[in-house]
Amino acid sequence: MERFWKISLLLLSGYLLAVMLMNPEVCMNAASSALLLCFETVIPALFPFFVCSHLLIDLGAAGLLSRYLSPLMRPLFGIPGSGALAVVLGLVSGYPVGAECIVGLYTSGNCSRSEAERMLTFCNNSGPLFVMGAVGVGMLGAREIGGLLYLIHAISALLTGMLFRRYGKETTLQSLALPAGKPLPNPIFAFGTAVADGVTAILKVCGFVVLFAVVTSALPQDSAPLYALLEITGGIARMVEMGSFGQGLLPMVSFFLACSGVSVLMQAAAIVLPAGLSLKPYLLGKLTQGCLACGLTALALQFVPISTPSFAGEVGVFLPNGFALLCYAGMMLLWSLCFLAAFCFALWLYDHHK
Repeated sequence: MERFWKISLLLLSGYLLAVMLMNPEVCMNAASSALLLCFETVIPALFPFFVCSHLLIDLGAAGLLSRYLSPLMRPLFGIPGSGALAVVLGLVSGYPVGAECIVGLYTSGNCSRSEAERMLTFCNNSGPLFVMGAVGVGMLGAREIGGLLYLIHAISALLTGMLFRRYGKETTLQSLALPAGKPLPNPIFAFGTAVADGVTAILKVCGFVVLFAVVTSALPQDSAPLYALLEITGGIARMVEMGSFGQGLLPMVSFFLACSGVSVLMQAAAIVLPAGLSLKPYLLGKLTQGCLACGLTALALQFVPISTPSFAGEVGVFLPNGFALLCYAGMMLLWSLCFLAAFCFALWLYDHHK
């Protein structure tokens, strides 16, 4: 497998070098657009979630969730209660926050390796902003379709988690967990560490966004499915513009949203592999989720009265400005934290009054 990846990367590098030498202007324009996308969209949308996930883990929220939610998480997904943090953030934030949260749980000793790899199968997903905003409104021109696609995306992710709940051999927790009685890190220190780790993670993500923007700019104009396989944003936009797959367009859009593409895979790999986790469960989970999402979308279209929009002509991509994205990210974070806090408080009351 290592030999395969080495040869593949060598061929890709050679191809990119040749394309950049022959079409430098196209590649430079693609890289410039990708950098602008990072500053206006990617960083405001993802960076707050990176910081929040690290803070929640470092300040003990994962341990509290593990205590109260294990009776729910273990039968459903075969993961500890602390995995609820990755499930929620993975569904409301977008790629690759779920993977970053899983690695944080694993390296802090809140889950075992097998549990972390189970979470990798279903906790790294597209966020509602991208599915409902960029895809639904911007590309397909219908908010209802975006809502349906996101609902199916979330359901297929949870079903994938249930299917993989017995994946892998059980292992013991790492020795990195805080011993009983040891105080939690100083909140100020934890905040600084979370920001630093968030900066490192967002730089990796932006690097892959720019690189794959150059890669996809070198593809032939009629290769929409290959484009979507490499990078879902531009690939789905091109599929919609060209009317690829005819009446099967929406199921295929749902499939690519769930599979995430090679760009997201590389982003996840840059986060997961240094922690010593395997990418195999991630790949198996994404393929399973893609098939489930495609089938559920085709089934839903038989019962949900949504008319397929006309795909003729050029389709613009809806990308809110940075301030709107920051407000949305803050709102989703606040909603997630309030939900988790209320749930944990209710369990705490039940535990102390029964």
